Amino acid sequence: MVREGTRDDFGSATELLNRVWPHRVGSERGLRHRADGAPPEAHRTYWAAEDAGKLVGWATAAIEYQSTDRPGFLEVSVAPEFRRAGFGASLLERCEGHLADLGVATVTSVSTPGQASQRFATVHGFRHTNTTRISGVDPRTVEPRSAPPGVELRPLATLDPRQVYELDAEAMSDVPGEVAMDDVSFDQWLEDYWRHPETDLEASVAAFVDHRPVAFTHIRISPDGRAVTDMTGTLRAYRGRGLAFLAKRATLVNAARAGVKIVSTENDETNGPMLRINEKLGYRPIGSTLMWSRP
Repeated sequence: MVREGTRDDFGSATELLNRVWPHRVGSERGLRHRADGAPPEAHRTYWAAEDAGKLVGWATAAIEYQSTDRPGFLEVSVAPEFRRAGFGASLLERCEGHLADLGVATVTSVSTPGQASQRFATVHGFRHTNTTRISGVDPRTVEPRSAPPGVELRPLATLDPRQVYELDAEAMSDVPGEVAMDDVSFDQWLEDYWRHPETDLEASVAAFVDHRPVAFTHIRISPDGRAVTDMTGTLRAYRGRGLAFLAKRATLVNAARAGVKIVSTENDETNGPMLRINEKLGYRPIGSTLMWSRP
């Protein structure tokens, strides 16, 4: 049976998502926060697939409200042992119908790199647009160091969130990827990032030059002790000075002090500068995801 998903499903959905996406860093409270914080114009909807009363599939579809292009986005996840039984196709059909009713012309999606996932996407008319590398590091292996003269490192918790928002907006607009996240209001940014229940503002770090925050790293730490750096960026005028490296290194050191044993990060395979920073910090590839688009 496939039906509309409800808040009562979020616990089981989180367990399923963490199985299907092994490098996912997310909790039930994070899923609830994302659902509650989505603006009405996103039209976010969830669907659940059940077998004998057990949740075996989960899907969501919405309009990508952070992009001026307003494409649709959908994601379908099915437990490995219940694949090839029609659950994925049924969930996809619900997502497609929802977005079609909203008049969406372009639909994006994401999948694991497995051959079955790729065949599923291709059969349903999607084309592969780009690949995201997932890298991981044990933060306990990162050596603490002082900032060089002229640079001050501060936790995001000590900053005015408007400063971080303006820094994030400029940095995000230059991140390689299929969909440009170029239309996020301050209030929505607060909800999506600053107030996310897994965001650790004490561990996240900004680099200051001339009393101005010019680079930062934002980290989320889940209840199971895993973490992910969601964003690292630098203002254009200050790039090439190693400031993102300093902010990210300090954030990893803070994560280790918080008891984290693995920190992951996701970057487009074409994002050479960020990949080089990660490699210098000890990150190594641990997985990948594929991005798709239709038409």
